[in-house]
Amino acid sequence: MPIPPVLIVGAGPTGMTAALDLAHYSIPSVLFDEDHTLSEGSRAIAYSAATLAVWEKLGAAQAMLAKGVPWSVRHTYFGLHELFTQNFPIPGPGFLPRFFNLQQYYVERFLLDQIERNPLIDLRLDHKVTGLRQGAGTAVLQVATPQGEQEFSGSYILACDGARSTLRKLLNLDFPGTTHLDHFLIADVRVDLKAPPEPRFYFDHPTNPGQTTLIHPQPDGVWRMDWQVGADVDIQVERDPQRMDRRIRSLIGNLPYEIVWLSDYRFHQRLLKQFRHGQVFFLGDSAHLVAPFGARGLNSAIADVENLVWKLVFVLKYGAPESLLNTYQAERWPAQQHNQVVTDTTMRFMSPPNPWRRMLRDMTLRLSRFYPPARRKVDSGKFPEPFTYSKSPLITADDAPESAWQGAPPLGGMPADVSCAVWSGGECRQTFFRTLIGSGFVVLYFSGAAEEGQVLQVAGCNRLSGLHIQAYTVLRQSPQAPLQGLALVDESGSMHQAFAAQPGTFYLLRPDGHICARRRAAPPDIGAMICKACGLG
Repeated sequence: MPIPPVLIVGAGPTGMTAALDLAHYSIPSVLFDEDHTLSEGSRAIAYSAATLAVWEKLGAAQAMLAKGVPWSVRHTYFGLHELFTQNFPIPGPGFLPRFFNLQQYYVERFLLDQIERNPLIDLRLDHKVTGLRQGAGTAVLQVATPQGEQEFSGSYILACDGARSTLRKLLNLDFPGTTHLDHFLIADVRVDLKAPPEPRFYFDHPTNPGQTTLIHPQPDGVWRMDWQVGADVDIQVERDPQRMDRRIRSLIGNLPYEIVWLSDYRFHQRLLKQFRHGQVFFLGDSAHLVAPFGARGLNSAIADVENLVWKLVFVLKYGAPESLLNTYQAERWPAQQHNQVVTDTTMRFMSPPNPWRRMLRDMTLRLSRFYPPARRKVDSGKFPEPFTYSKSPLITADDAPESAWQGAPPLGGMPADVSCAVWSGGECRQTFFRTLIGSGFVVLYFSGAAEEGQVLQVAGCNRLSGLHIQAYTVLRQSPQAPLQGLALVDESGSMHQAFAAQPGTFYLLRPDGHICARRRAAPPDIGAMICKACGLG
């Protein structure tokens, strides 16, 4: 029996990623957008390695990497005095950059290229959702189309329609939170700065006293410039060409430049109380809004997608219980609440809410010029890491104390990418661990010696059929004799180190790469752990 399509509202980066990820698992979708244009201006520009890994899985990252700007250094200033420089590890050949800048319209273009090649995705542009109804395992959208009003039915609805979500309004959902009072100006400026492509953040720049200023590199010789301009300004006056020229000149001097895009906005901190409403799921900006400092907006939206999609697939394709979908709320809501706390703390430091806090902030900045320990209190935005689902109902608890796992990635967390070699049929193929996840469960068994290395017998969950489970024996060297199943050869020891592995160590990873079980000795019933990770525990 054919699987009914998933209906996706909003063809921005979140919606397009969701459609491509569903297609990756052979699930059809209908993707609606109320217009037919890509984003204007840079908007989201900074992406983490975890986000790039998702887009790599979906075939879009190669074009993004060829176009964008990776960076590993970030500068923070007080006035014109540099307080500190953050240096992130420079990735080796084949690894994804820790952080990467690319205008949102390029991201959308490269995702759209993949969508247009995929027969499982029915892209409907100039289709505006006007109503919905749901019940009895089906969901129906009423849509205004160029051909008139039409109805579309499917299994579930993914609301990826942004901060002004139509679906949120149709369901009469409150979007609790706050709006930051300060105005911000943003400009994409094409100019040859003759400077390394590294972000620069200023507190109290001489030409923007008491406020913050940010510069980010982009492709095509464009630099993103943000100015905090206060709450009580006339924003139209602030956008005056002569004022903008003075602002830009204060950062670039007398160099020739061109404004590619100019906008203004206020930041929001908002979070839906529930991400699921019947057959409707909210993802990205339709579910949560955060200030952009720290790049937790689109990066966290892509994490929403990867968390939800594999669960939808398991319900639609393998017969997992519908209750599995409730763990989207259980896992992603705490992740987004964490983002709210982090960004709210950043914004209170950048824009103190009262004179007392402003005095403390200014004292911290002044002290930081001469007293390095004070710099730890300076908050110019904390960049995201994959969230650890430590309280997920899908986790099988450790049977050993935490001290037994020192140096290991946490239960519910996502391990770091490492290089390895897949051994099959007497040959080794060099690859990276990130390429081995993303399609089903992955079992890792760290064997003590090559001659002992035999893949664990993995039968999967006895209550579900057809699950994709790939088991690897991890060896220090290539086996000298035929080996049943696949092996990972880790001659450098980097994989053993990344997983803090000892002989007999076992890991079970979900399709989204998060660890859902681990043991220091191979467990007797891996199938039970897989069943629990599918919501059958």
